[in-house]
Amino acid sequence: MATEKPDVMVGEWYWGAKCPECGDMTAHAHDPMRGQGEREITSEKPVEAQVTMTCPNGHRFSAATENLLRFEWGAQ
Repeated sequence: MATEKPDVMVGEWYWGAKCPECGDMTAHAHDPMRGQGEREITSEKPVEAQVTMTCPNGHRFSAATENLLRFEWGAQ
């Protein structure tokens, strides 16, 4: 499983998941489509079926690639 923690910026769109422990959104990869267009990860799709992420509170967890959500950082 790949572990990535992109540098996030408020107002930018990302693929990610909600931390199961604290509920904070966690970014995995930047969404160049900014929430528009295809509903799949396009340019930065991980090869693995699962990705490991670390939430802003330091909780590590894994999520299925197909379950990642698109969200605007800072809007949640």
